[in-house]
Amino acid sequence: MELQDLMHISRARKPAFILGSMRDEKRSHDHLLCLDGGGVKGLVIIQLLIAIEKASGVATKDLFDWVAGTSTGGILALAILHSKSMAYMRGVYFRMKDEVFRGSRPYESGPLEEFLKREFGEHTKMTDVKKPKVMLTGTLSDRQPAELHLFRNYDAPETVREPRFNQNVNLRPPTQPSDQLVWRAARSSGAAPTYFRPNGRFLDGGLLANNPTLDAMTEIHEYNQDLIRKGQANKVKKLSIVVSLGTGRSPQVPVTCVDVFRPSNPWELAKTVFGAKELGKMVVDCCTDPDGRAVDRARAWCEMVGIQYFRLNPQLGTDIMLDEVSDTVLVNALWETEVYIYEHREEFQKLIQLLLSP
Repeated sequence: MELQDLMHISRARKPAFILGSMRDEKRSHDHLLCLDGGGVKGLVIIQLLIAIEKASGVATKDLFDWVAGTSTGGILALAILHSKSMAYMRGVYFRMKDEVFRGSRPYESGPLEEFLKREFGEHTKMTDVKKPKVMLTGTLSDRQPAELHLFRNYDAPETVREPRFNQNVNLRPPTQPSDQLVWRAARSSGAAPTYFRPNGRFLDGGLLANNPTLDAMTEIHEYNQDLIRKGQANKVKKLSIVVSLGTGRSPQVPVTCVDVFRPSNPWELAKTVFGAKELGKMVVDCCTDPDGRAVDRARAWCEMVGIQYFRLNPQLGTDIMLDEVSDTVLVNALWETEVYIYEHREEFQKLIQLLLSP
C-alpha cells in the first residue's frame, strides 16, 4: 500500500459515531491527553488523533485541558498547542524523517533543530500560548541520579514535600517557562541517546518517562493542591478523563541468552559478549517501556479515584525503529492503526461521547 492510498482511505472513511456539536467551553472537569515517545512512530499517534478529530468534529486542542508528551509525543503536544492539524503533521513527519535521519547514528542535530525552528518559530516562548496546558518531559543529566524535568507553558506548582537531596551542590536551575524557547524544549525532550547528541544537560525524556501519564497526573494533582494553598480552590477542576496514546506495540520475541560470566574459552567469550548485548538491550527496553506495568499502574490509579482511562496503542506486525525511513514500513504501520481503530470502534465511540460531554 502506498502513502497516497492510505491518505485517500483516511479522507474517505466515514466515522460511525459522529456526534455533531462542539464541546461546552465551560465543562466542569478537565481532560488529560498523554503522548508516548517513539521517534518516527509518532505517526501512529497522529493517525489516532486524526480519527478522534474526525469522530468528534473538534480540534484536539479544544478537547483537552492538559497535554503531556515525551520526545516525539512532546513535539506533537506542541503541535496541538500551536493549532497545527494532525493531517498536516502527518505530512510533516513523512518529510521530516528524510531530512533528519540521514547518514549514520548519531545523527547531526542541525536538521532536527532547523525543522523545530521552522515549525514552532525560532523565538517562540513556551508561555506564548496558554491553552491547553502543556508539559514535555526531559531528563536532567547534569546530576547523579538524573532527574525528570517538565517543560511547561505555565508556572510550575509549588510543592510542600521535602527535597530528595540536600542542596549542597551548585546546580544551575532550569530555565523559567516564560524564557524557555519552544524549539529548545522539543529538542531537549527528544535527545535520544545514540540517535542525537544531548541538548546541553538534557537527555531524552523517554529515559525516565517514555509514557508520561503518571507524571502528568502527579503534576496536575500538585498544581491543584498549590491552588488550594493559595486560596484559589474555586479554580480547581477535577480530572475526569485520561487518554493515553502509544506509538505502537512491537511483537514479543524470545531471547536465548542474557547470561554474563567470565569466559574460560573462545566459545564462552562469544556467549558472554552476546549475553551482555542482550542484557543491555533488555535493561534499556525495561527502562523505556511505555506499556506493561506503566499502563497497569495508570489504569489502577484512575480506577481508584474515579477517572475514565483510555489506553490506545495498536499492535504492530514488525519492530519499527525510531529512525525508520521506509515509506512502505511506515504506511503499513498506519494501515495497522486504521485496522485497530475499526476493531476498537466501540471504545472510540465511548471516548468521543465522554470528551464531548459538558
